[in-house]
Amino acid sequence: MVDLVREALAMRRRHGLSWSEVMLAPSAPMLTRACLVEGRLEAGVLPTGQVVGLVEELPGVEELVGRIVSEAEETIRRLSAP
Repeated sequence: MVDLVREALAMRRRHGLSWSEVMLAPSAPMLTRACLVEGRLEAGVLPTGQVVGLVEELPGVEELVGRIVSEAEETIRRLSAP
């Protein structure tokens, strides 16, 4: 138990976490698993930080669907060509 408290204190100092963040940290892997592996979105946590930094634009729905359709049509044409 002493080791657990010692680690919690070190984690709080090292990462500048609040006490609530320190207390919730051990459950993060279980919540992520519930979401990603078991598909229980309401019970889990979706990690997003790794890819959010790569987002360079946020097109509107009409533009996005148009791009998807155009790319699909081009792919079908390319794959169907003799």
